[in-house]
Amino acid sequence: MAQGAEHLFGFRQLGERDQTSIGKFLAANWFIIGLLISLSTGLVAHDALTPLSAAHWLQSTIVFSVMWMMAAPIPIELIRNSLGRPWPPILASIMNLGFLPLLAYCLAPLLNAELAGGLIVAACVPSTQASAAVWTRKAGGDDTVAIFVTLITNLSCALITPSLLVWLIGRNVKLDLGSLAGSLFFLVVLPIAIGQSMRISSKFVTLMRQRKVLLSTLCQVGILSMVMLGAVQMGNRLASTSAAVTSLAAILLVVVLTTMAHVTTLVLGWYLAQATGVRRPQRIAVALSGSQKTLMIGLKLGMDCGVSILPMVIYHIGQLVIDALIADWWKRHPTETSPETSPETSPETSPETSEER
Repeated sequence: MAQGAEHLFGFRQLGERDQTSIGKFLAANWFIIGLLISLSTGLVAHDALTPLSAAHWLQSTIVFSVMWMMAAPIPIELIRNSLGRPWPPILASIMNLGFLPLLAYCLAPLLNAELAGGLIVAACVPSTQASAAVWTRKAGGDDTVAIFVTLITNLSCALITPSLLVWLIGRNVKLDLGSLAGSLFFLVVLPIAIGQSMRISSKFVTLMRQRKVLLSTLCQVGILSMVMLGAVQMGNRLASTSAAVTSLAAILLVVVLTTMAHVTTLVLGWYLAQATGVRRPQRIAVALSGSQKTLMIGLKLGMDCGVSILPMVIYHIGQLVIDALIADWWKRHPTETSPETSPETSPETSPETSEER
């Protein structure tokens, strides 16, 4: 009778197969679920969490620590494989810190001021430190190019990103070029330099390889904490205005525009690389690393500039989903065969999870 009632009302106890499926789903998507929870928590509990959000030392500590943990396991020394052919990483860097910010600037007028500023901030931050290399590798591309793009965009962002922000949103938001440059140098360039200098020790390299999953998890937890702190600031601004800054229509428009910006940059990077004679493994790297953005720096800059972090969060979720699908398609549809389709890489460049998932 009880069994019939369960079927009648559509309920039944979870079997082992169901529990296993749920566990696999949560394990594969916990970071995206965490993003949504962190965002919601910050918006709902913004009053109680305001003291944490106002603690700039806490934000800086989290960002510095996460950037170090992202940089330390990455074998940037592998870029020697790309030094003989510098055009692919140069092209990807131009797409990442040149074309994409200008495209976002053209799309921004479709949004209100706060979301428009957030979209431009998201477009002006550098490429991801590990996920671009991971997706490139999974797609059968040359992940050493993606690592090279990481080096170029992250080390140059202390100068290029503040200049872009002052130029593109400086008329609407009061920005100090020197302050932004100094902050990015301390929070991005310095931890990368420290992390890479520590790789001189072979024991440290071995330790980073052994602890890469732990470091990846800690990085993602740090990112989730920054999402929550940024959401607190969003909640405070929403509470002080009657305008529906984040209405459903506005959120959907942000989804459309961030997807458009990401996919346009990815596709254009692919075809520009093809038109300039770049081989398929390097084209994959140009397309992926040239269109991806690092969430942590975008969150910090969005908070510092007083704009919405929502476009940065949505852009990041979009690049995770879209690039996973594209990388899988490329992997299943190889169109070129050559000795270069499987470049020599270190096991460190293929972690099971990226720093930003």
